[in-house]
Amino acid sequence: MLSFPFKDIELSDSSWVRELFSVPDFNSEDYNFTYQYLWRNIFKSKIARIGDLALVQYNMEGRRSYLMPVGRAEDSQVADLLNSMLGDESLLGEDGNLVFYGVLPSQLDFLERHFSGRFTAEKFRMGADYIYDAESLRTLRGKKYQAKRNFANGFRRLYNWKFEPITEENLAECRQMNDEWCRRNGCGENFWKASEFCAVRISLDNYRALGLDGGLLRVDGNVVAFTIGERASSNTLLVHIEKALTEYRGAYQAMSQEFLGYMDKILRERENIPDGTPAFTLVNREDDSGDENLRKAKLEYHPIEIKEKYLVFLK
Repeated sequence: MLSFPFKDIELSDSSWVRELFSVPDFNSEDYNFTYQYLWRNIFKSKIARIGDLALVQYNMEGRRSYLMPVGRAEDSQVADLLNSMLGDESLLGEDGNLVFYGVLPSQLDFLERHFSGRFTAEKFRMGADYIYDAESLRTLRGKKYQAKRNFANGFRRLYNWKFEPITEENLAECRQMNDEWCRRNGCGENFWKASEFCAVRISLDNYRALGLDGGLLRVDGNVVAFTIGERASSNTLLVHIEKALTEYRGAYQAMSQEFLGYMDKILRERENIPDGTPAFTLVNREDDSGDENLRKAKLEYHPIEIKEKYLVFLK
């Protein structure tokens, strides 16, 4: 019988997980090591390597679910793995189904080919990723971005500001700003805000080990906004963290513009991308977690795709 050696997700898993996650070249937040590491305590997630496939297990609120396995394997091998999971009662939900989270449309097609009539799927809107055209988000050019552009330009006019990359020398200031953000936003009374605060703190505490890139804005020398991200796929930048003190009008919009311009520059230098060729054409700003205010804010930036995901029940 096939074994499923699930273990806690650790920094030492980064290399092999990133390698296997990169094979399908998805730009989904779920298939990103940093995302899994930042939220592992909230989702109570574990990971297993089975041959050349990576399998993530979630155990949130007593409900067990999985990411679809990915890696270097033929479709038939993935189908065999799923059949083995169905044969292991310890992996099934209380209803006897094998539950998958964040299933992408291409993965639904795979299930239809190999498990037709044996699964049901329902849209999982709160987990959908917001995908943007990178150039539009960076320049905010055009009528539909006028309000955002006005906010960003207003920030630059109103304040004595400076952009700088996040480094070991200013990480402590980002931690202090995250603490202040938490205090102002009532993290003690809101589970998801507290969870977000923890994920941000983990990203800062493991900034170098996770290979992250970030930028911050100062006003009169004080950190008032910061953003952290990384390349998610061959054409996509994944933005993990966006934080700003809202008393500084336009800080979010200016921070986004400055960070995207910075990331295009350093990735082209780091990866020897020719001049005139963008380092990435898409930006994934992750999901809205079902928060209506966050959903409204993300929609106002005019995503070119709201990446559909599904909950799948396989029997």
